[in-house]
Amino acid sequence: MNYTQQLIALEQQFTIWALYFFAYGFIGWIWESGYVSVRKKRWVNSGFLNGPIIPVYGFSIVAVLAAVRPFAHNLILLYLISAVVISIIEYVTSWGMEKLFHARWWDYSKVPLNINGRIAIPISAFWGLGVVFIVNCVHPFVARVVTHLDLRYGMFAVVAIMALFMFDVGFTLANALALGAATKRIGDAIAAKKAELAARVDLREQEWLEDYKDGKRGSKLPHLSYVQRRLLQSFPNLQLRDTPTEVKDIRDLVALLRQQQKAKHKQ
Repeated sequence: MNYTQQLIALEQQFTIWALYFFAYGFIGWIWESGYVSVRKKRWVNSGFLNGPIIPVYGFSIVAVLAAVRPFAHNLILLYLISAVVISIIEYVTSWGMEKLFHARWWDYSKVPLNINGRIAIPISAFWGLGVVFIVNCVHPFVARVVTHLDLRYGMFAVVAIMALFMFDVGFTLANALALGAATKRIGDAIAAKKAELAARVDLREQEWLEDYKDGKRGSKLPHLSYVQRRLLQSFPNLQLRDTPTEVKDIRDLVALLRQQQKAKHKQ
């Protein structure tokens, strides 16, 4: 095999694995968003990104596919390797996102046998079973679709999807980083209001939201963008590290400010 043939072979391998990443990121997004939407009885984009891809699913399945190739027909090894690989990726992802955004986006603290709330053995065991099913039942179909895309569009398909994906990553990261600063201001304002009301014997701490219904106090607080509001709502176990205020209180105030903003625009 000469140098040109080697480059062509490497390009083809890169194209196939990149398409696997996007395919399983999309499948993971359908699964997770569908599950959350059924529970909430309304459509919820439960992914971190705005587009229909959850990267942790793509990374996890691609890593598993690469790791289990020699053991694909050994169900026990396939199960164990899948559970371990996905647990490592999930733990690292949780730790990295918390360090970057000063927030914990999911929390397994209430699940038995959890490790720092980032992963839990029952969840890992479930994903191990899920990957065994994917490798044996789903992957043959995905492989056919990916091969068809590779033969028909080749690197063009990867470049086009990658461009959209990177734009989404940049756009979401910018909003997520700004969300931290905005929720800190809102949380600090709520904490200050609760402390003020707690010192007054004629009002209860739970009545803090009433003071924002006149539309004046909230005008000085940041109004979150659509992406920031979606991130705030899509992760039910979200924990913010930069403010002592509970996320539920911030969600309530953000919803009130949004209603006031809509009413103002209609006038």
